[in-house]
Amino acid sequence: MTQAIAHNINSMMRYKEKVFIFLVVGIVALASSYAYLLHSAIANVVERESIVKENRLTSTSVSELESKYFSIKNSINIELAHAKGFRDSEVSSFISKKSLTAMANHNEL
Repeated sequence: MTQAIAHNINSMMRYKEKVFIFLVVGIVALASSYAYLLHSAIANVVERESIVKENRLTSTSVSELESKYFSIKNSINIELAHAKGFRDSEVSSFISKKSLTAMANHNEL
């Protein structure tokens, strides 16, 4: 019985170094992947913040342009058109939209 125990202890001592190296390599691999993923997450947060800031500036610019557009649009009226040389038309004609179907009506031929 003591021979079997001694044999088991000897075999464990032979593999002890291999197991230790395997565990150290595993811990180093996990630590480096954790550091890489943490760096990626921080870089993404910083990039997101810059995008949000740029979006805020663009939104402000768009709202200013909309304000200018509406103020100019509201200043256009019939008196301004007459002052610029436009005049009322005497005949109004409208174009009707034709059907998009393959079959033609009898009055369209």
